[in-house]
Amino acid sequence: MATVSTMETFRKYIDAFNATDNPKYLAQFLYEMTNIALKECSALNTIEANKHVYRDNVLAAIKQLANVIDGPKTVDAGSGGGDESGDPYYTEQPWFTDEVPDLGFKDIIGLEEVKDAFRVNVLAPMHPKLVDIYRKFRGNQVGMQILLYGPPGTGKTHIAKCLAGALGCKIAVVQTSEVLAGIVGVAEKRMRDIFKQAEEIDGNCIIFFDEIDSLCSSRDSLDSRNTKTILTTMLTCMDGFMKKTKPRQMRIVIAATNLPWKLDPALKRGGRFETQIYIPVPNKAGVRKFVEKGVAGIPRDERVTVDWLTEKLIGFSGADIKAILRQIADKPLRREIGNVLDEKIGKPLGEKITVNDCAEVLKSYINPITPKMEMQFEAYRRGISYEELLGIFAEGQNKQKKQ
Repeated sequence: MATVSTMETFRKYIDAFNATDNPKYLAQFLYEMTNIALKECSALNTIEANKHVYRDNVLAAIKQLANVIDGPKTVDAGSGGGDESGDPYYTEQPWFTDEVPDLGFKDIIGLEEVKDAFRVNVLAPMHPKLVDIYRKFRGNQVGMQILLYGPPGTGKTHIAKCLAGALGCKIAVVQTSEVLAGIVGVAEKRMRDIFKQAEEIDGNCIIFFDEIDSLCSSRDSLDSRNTKTILTTMLTCMDGFMKKTKPRQMRIVIAATNLPWKLDPALKRGGRFETQIYIPVPNKAGVRKFVEKGVAGIPRDERVTVDWLTEKLIGFSGADIKAILRQIADKPLRREIGNVLDEKIGKPLGEKITVNDCAEVLKSYINPITPKMEMQFEAYRRGISYEELLGIFAEGQNKQKKQ
């Protein structure tokens, strides 16, 4: 089996190959990659999966170098766009759907800080009564690049779709798995293509990157060894995309993450994702709205009130609340189906959600949002490390004991 250091060396040459367009250096890096690949693929103890990595990347690099030598088409430096039709490993796909989400600000439960950010940055420059006020403070600066961070299941993707619905515009919902690729250079081409397609839209548009930490983790971390060039490509594309905003057009780039502390600092500096909004679990009022909607029209025992369920579900994310309520509703549903199919009964008996149904589901449902996770987000919001926050709490507890 190839040693880790050998694979690491190979990937470093891949990164270097992607970072230049000079034929001389491309050839040198390809030469080093080929030597490693030949040696490792001929070794008896190299696993087949690693052989595929070596072979596929060398073949892709050869084709890429051939395209450069033959004379590549002109690439727009602002957007990073280009013609990828000559690459056999790359298949162009439509990132934007024609359907506009049937959602709006009213569909965002709670989260007033999010709504306020959207009103200032999105509604004001587009609203006839607010555009002059907006320009007085912001000039002609239009558009928004925002990072939504928080625990899983708190509705970050839903928020992006609500914004698209409010603007009546197209949205590209980009999942990490759709961008990442095992072949050198393909992920970067996909990234460029996303922004290229957005630039071709005359009206408003939104690009939404989910789980952005998988694409743009800090360049100092081990997680980034295979994504450094993707991060560089994305930063270049973002800068060019926002600069080319057309008159009366709103261009928005939104990213979501459950791990904001892993993101590269360059992604969060001024002019990029400088607006960061924490998306927490819903407060009591928000939980109540989820419960009201989740149990509407479902028969319930008189003790299973909205207020009672709300108290039981505080601390869960919106996605988990929906899942729990579905599981609770499944209990009487299964009983009623059994009644109808039972040869002796053969009819519904008016089953309802009971307190026991709720207790059984809540006992077995594991909340993925742990106290440690909430502490990590609190530390990030304060701009300190998790360990520093623990020290502050410990110091506070010691003072209370002395008093």
